[in-house]
Amino acid sequence: MPSHGQYTTEKVSYPSHGETVAGVLFRPTNVSNPPGIVVTGPYSFVKEQAPFQYATRLADEGYAALIFDPRTVGESTGQPRRQENPKMKNEDIVAGLNYLVSRGDINKSKLFLVGVCQGGPESLDVASYDDRVIGAASVTGYFRDHETDVYMICAGCVSAEPGADISTMKMPTAEQGEALYQARLERARKAKELYEHTGEVVYQPLVDPKAADPNKGSNAGLPGPVVWQWYGPWTLRSEFENRYAIMSDVDHFDYTTVPGVAKLTKPALIIHGDNCMNAAAAKRHFDSIPTEKKKLIWNNEVSHFQHYDQPDCVDRNVGDIAAWFAQIK
Repeated sequence: MPSHGQYTTEKVSYPSHGETVAGVLFRPTNVSNPPGIVVTGPYSFVKEQAPFQYATRLADEGYAALIFDPRTVGESTGQPRRQENPKMKNEDIVAGLNYLVSRGDINKSKLFLVGVCQGGPESLDVASYDDRVIGAASVTGYFRDHETDVYMICAGCVSAEPGADISTMKMPTAEQGEALYQARLERARKAKELYEHTGEVVYQPLVDPKAADPNKGSNAGLPGPVVWQWYGPWTLRSEFENRYAIMSDVDHFDYTTVPGVAKLTKPALIIHGDNCMNAAAAKRHFDSIPTEKKKLIWNNEVSHFQHYDQPDCVDRNVGDIAAWFAQIK
């Protein structure tokens, strides 16, 4: 029988653009000079969430897996707190690669990226321009294009019971979704102007169990019971703050993974399904990857959030990721 838990757990930190990123490195004890992986989580993540679930299992597969709190979040430094900025997260991923290389006990010729939800397409994006990365995997990706950003906002208007099939839910109209998107962007611009003139940061809840009004929207960044079924319990944990700086939306919505993924020449694995966020965007991104060394695993048996931390689902995903990475020379 294979053994489990054959890894050390080390709290680490590394610099990123003038701040200190807090992380945890899971390093296998039965592999010398192991390959390294930087694991990135969903929108608004802290390292104790989905990244932890994937890193422990990847370490059992023989990889040194690094998880981290993005700058301004969790145990990492940076002001103003709780910015939701994917561009900064990409910089923190690159800084994580720098850290793994600097250690001297990790195989710097075998560096990989793994991301869950928003972290998935971000990992593919970083892999497209960082030559040290030899392979990347995206799980239940929040693929960043305008359509998916509007989809995310519209999903917050859906009232559904926990465990419901999100592919069958009635969403707001495209016109309503676009209006909500523009309204949210406008409030973010005003909040950013306020911060630049006065230093005041406007915060709103990150998650709210109530479905947003399709005509008025919601103050929360990720409203609605669909999201709450996973994020809700985390609001009771000390590591997770249920708030975000609403000016973050300026940078958040300005970021897209479309051009980066379309330039990706590294081996890439995408795990998605009809019950994950905007399945059409996942297929578009996969089709745009200009390499033959790519694989799409389509799983309709589980929903978006089950990929985050449901044990059997994570086990299966990590098995697929490890098998894919093992083929990369």
